[in-house]
Amino acid sequence: MNNDSTVAILGAGNGGLCAAADLTLRGFQVHLYEIPEFVENITPVEEADGISLRGVVGEGFAKLALVTRNIESAIHGAGIILLIVHSKSHKSIARICAPYLDDGQLVLLVPGNCGGVLEFRNELLKHGGSSQATLAETTSLMYAVKKTNGNSIWARGFKKYLPLAAFPGSRTEAALERLRALYQQFSPVKNVLETSFNNLNNVVHPVGLIMNMGFVESERSGDWYYYIDGYTQGVGKIGEQLDKERLSIVRAYGLPEISVVEALLRFYGHQGMNGRNLYELFRDSPIHHPAPGPKTTDNRMITEDVPYGLVPLTSFARLVGVPTPTMDAVITMASVLNKTDYRMTGRTVESLGLEGKTPDAIRHYVDTGSF
Repeated sequence: MNNDSTVAILGAGNGGLCAAADLTLRGFQVHLYEIPEFVENITPVEEADGISLRGVVGEGFAKLALVTRNIESAIHGAGIILLIVHSKSHKSIARICAPYLDDGQLVLLVPGNCGGVLEFRNELLKHGGSSQATLAETTSLMYAVKKTNGNSIWARGFKKYLPLAAFPGSRTEAALERLRALYQQFSPVKNVLETSFNNLNNVVHPVGLIMNMGFVESERSGDWYYYIDGYTQGVGKIGEQLDKERLSIVRAYGLPEISVVEALLRFYGHQGMNGRNLYELFRDSPIHHPAPGPKTTDNRMITEDVPYGLVPLTSFARLVGVPTPTMDAVITMASVLNKTDYRMTGRTVESLGLEGKTPDAIRHYVDTGSF
């Protein structure tokens, strides 16, 4: 029998470990699972028999109800399943969940990035999975978090507001009734197009990494800090131009417009974040200052936020005739840097099963579940 007090967390990266520890310390029975490809994430938790947590959400040692590498064991009995993984794993996890997912379970992608729930659902049904399980996604992770060693997590920030939608949109309120026991900050939005188009990582991350290749490839020892060193006024201006293009897409699909600056203030304004633009927000943010900059372009700031964020955004934009020259330039530069054609490997309206559909048909589909 599934129980919403039992939560399965699929993914043992920074976000998954933080959620597992936080929810355990708040009294939930947590099952933690990691796919074989990333087994190194879960091994320290197995060896230590738990997770050490510190930071804004509390402190303590969390001994989880179950730590497993078996997907059937992980989701058995869990009313709620949180999928906290790199977007490239959404399809593979849908595939392995398909034989075991029950109609009454709720799967939340944290986050879905752009098109995550649609891709997950397509793959789930393709492999015989339940069409009645509730699927939902957020625009972002609940925490700003850093792993300090194998089983120790530091939660630097905690969002006070986080948009969420179910597929179809008509199921969102019912999903929220179940999820608010876990996180009070979840806020309903119209549909999964709105969550997909409002993932801020796609605006903030790739441009900052690409524009700081000198730091990334420097042979000098020591860290550089992504937001302190890397988010200069110039980088901020390019990020804000990306955001203008994103808002044009949002507007074309008839959804509410919230700028990246306003969204960040809604997320973290209660924790000392303030400013009129991206440069000012990150320059003075105590939450973002400790974040180290990557030392390689093989980093999810590109490998996730370009093919699963910017590429599908530009694909949705083309359907409604919205130009995206800055997004296109960033996709091209990222593809050159990593010798990967992200336009070919990333999500598109075609790969999401929306080929040949009009914008009105897509909106009807995400609202109602049918074309």
